[in-house]
Amino acid sequence: MKRIVLILIFCITNSTFSQNENSNSDTRKFISDAEFTQINRDWNQVARFTSGLGEQVSFFPVEAINLKTNERINSLQMDMTVTSSGYNYYKQSWIDLDEIDEFIFFLEEYIMPNLENKTGNKQSVTYIFNSKEIVFEFQIRKNKKRTSIFLKDYGITDTRHYFWTETQVTKIPRLLTMLKELK
Repeated sequence: MKRIVLILIFCITNSTFSQNENSNSDTRKFISDAEFTQINRDWNQVARFTSGLGEQVSFFPVEAINLKTNERINSLQMDMTVTSSGYNYYKQSWIDLDEIDEFIFFLEEYIMPNLENKTGNKQSVTYIFNSKEIVFEFQIRKNKKRTSIFLKDYGITDTRHYFWTETQVTKIPRLLTMLKELK
């Protein structure tokens, strides 16, 4: 009986770990699996959002290289710095190239046409883009707009450390331009 319980626990643990591994970006897996990695960042193509508290999220293209095999992968990296409970929290996440087409579509079809829209009293609308490692939200409430960016660890959204801004919504077109340049 003990043997069956141990086998069952092993199978559940292994299944959970496998599901979590699949929820990370290919870029994170590539970097984690390489013994030696070089990451080239293009700071000419950056879209940066800054909050009134000085918190920020930057989106920029990267190329990661496995130095032993010379394999390469391109993606979009996000660096996020926010303040939580009096300390600075920093995290990196990636959007794989295959997810960028969906992100472009989301911004073009749902965000750009609604940048100037308003809602009525006691109404709001929220648009959500979900990738393997980030959640991008755009909310309209009356005449206010808000962008929130949440990062994920193994498919679990970190709702404690996230970025939001109401004043930087006008920078969304710059993000869209940069994404199109990346493709």
